[in-house]
Amino acid sequence: MKIRCVIVDDEPPAVDELNYILTQIEDVEVVASAGSASEAVAAIKALQPDVVFLDIHMPRHGGFYIAKKISHYDKPPFIIFATAYDQYAVQAFDEGSLDYILKPFTEKRIQKAIFRAKKTLMNRSQIIRKNDLNKLVEIIEGTQNVFRRLPAEKKGHVFLLDPANILFCKAEEKKLLIYTQDDQFICQPGYTLEELGKRLKFHSFFRTHRSYLVNLGHVRKIIPWFKGRYLLVMADRKATEVPVSRSNIKDLKTQLGL
Repeated sequence: MKIRCVIVDDEPPAVDELNYILTQIEDVEVVASAGSASEAVAAIKALQPDVVFLDIHMPRHGGFYIAKKISHYDKPPFIIFATAYDQYAVQAFDEGSLDYILKPFTEKRIQKAIFRAKKTLMNRSQIIRKNDLNKLVEIIEGTQNVFRRLPAEKKGHVFLLDPANILFCKAEEKKLLIYTQDDQFICQPGYTLEELGKRLKFHSFFRTHRSYLVNLGHVRKIIPWFKGRYLLVMADRKATEVPVSRSNIKDLKTQLGL
């Protein structure tokens, strides 16, 4: 089965890289590339490709805009989104007529995406299910306020902290304290622990208590406490103990697969 592809990306190096990898795969042909939404919609309408690689983030109109435009076609293509932020969207691609590839591209991952496209194309009725697309848009657009770096202050200087290096956050005396392995910072004014939790939720943070937000990737062990409560022992040098409210235990166990 010959797979005809269109690549949509506003960055020429990305187009060249993806085009090269695709041309190395048997029975795959790149029939066009486009650097804008208008070019993409026109090319897809005229050429009717089997697969379209869509960059999610482009000036003016990105991949979601294009996907919505072409989703009503009689024979819409299989869509493979290109993104640099897999951890924020991967759950939307578990099944259905959508897939994703990460930048920078790898030959192995693109081959897997093409294989999946071929399998799905065997049943045209499954191409671009609206529920799949809507779910994906909701998840990705919901990450626009996610922190890539958390601004925090220490001794008059503002540091941009990688969320992966933060062990936990603590609300204390109208301040939010941010703890790393070796240091302590004060969160920039204007954030509540609840707001911080929303912005860090895609980095494995969990609200264990009204005063604590914990990075589950830095939990060393769990200790039963009293009256059905628990303590989390963090993986810092002090082995800090963080309380878990009874109301949060069930969700915590689900998050940890217990």
